[in-house]
Amino acid sequence: MADRYSFQSPFSRGSGGDPWFTVGSIAVNTTTFITGMGLIGILLTVVEQGGGAITSWLTLSRSAITGGQVWRFVTYPIPPDSQFLWALLGLLFFYMIGGQFEALLGRRAFTSLVATIIVVPAILGVLTGLLTGISIVSLGLSLPFLGIACGFAAANPQARSFFNIPFWALIAFFFVVQLLTFLTVGSLPAIVMLVSTAAIGLIMTRSLGFSGVEWIPMVSLPNAMTGQGAPSPPRASKTSRSRRSRKSRKAKGASHLQSVPAPTSRASEAEIDALLDQVSEHGMESLSKDQKQTLERHAQEMRKRRES
Repeated sequence: MADRYSFQSPFSRGSGGDPWFTVGSIAVNTTTFITGMGLIGILLTVVEQGGGAITSWLTLSRSAITGGQVWRFVTYPIPPDSQFLWALLGLLFFYMIGGQFEALLGRRAFTSLVATIIVVPAILGVLTGLLTGISIVSLGLSLPFLGIACGFAAANPQARSFFNIPFWALIAFFFVVQLLTFLTVGSLPAIVMLVSTAAIGLIMTRSLGFSGVEWIPMVSLPNAMTGQGAPSPPRASKTSRSRRSRKSRKAKGASHLQSVPAPTSRASEAEIDALLDQVSEHGMESLSKDQKQTLERHAQEMRKRRES
């Protein structure tokens, strides 16, 4: 059965699943960590009155990176955009959407998605800047958030936002606004980063098995990114299997070398499919409390399988 799962409102706060670690009473997952870094970036900008020694060492600078300061590929989202209001709204939306998305994908897969969305577009943007000689505009956390939002929309195509507007339509609108802005200032590196960020969010979500949107391409991802367990050990030779089999028969009188796990209940799969079809047609509100709990248990089982 395909890995499908419904969602809460995209504008409700998500738990984000299992944390990486805790600081006092605060459970720190990937969403919380990145949101915290964004808040630190805003505070630094305020203290340094718009830019100073610390924030200038974090931004995405073509000349600095070619000089060996490669950490900027990761730190550029920390300093906020020029408009603080949009920066704060971006952090708020990232926390709400990211929390739910991390709970759905699992912490390892979500962290891999976030890391790819941050690093790969930055590399492409710097390469484009080197080829064209065009400087890279300050982007902040708004670009990674757009990639996460694209992935969330791909995983939940029926999600609704304010005034019952489809969530994917809202994200498409933001994408077009950003694209027009970068076209106006003539920043080709920023355009490359914008397009690649959205593409990564869509393709990785589909490749992780959390989107059924058929027009989105799929790629093969390594186990380290998907959160699946290590590959099975190589098969033993016939001689080894024969020896173990004889020992097993002598010890227990068993006719099989090892037990076979019980298959998943078909009735259970059919029930999950029916619930997901109901959500797709009539929305989450059409489910009863017990049905919502059934879907929640299903999502938790899928995450445990990926992280085991």
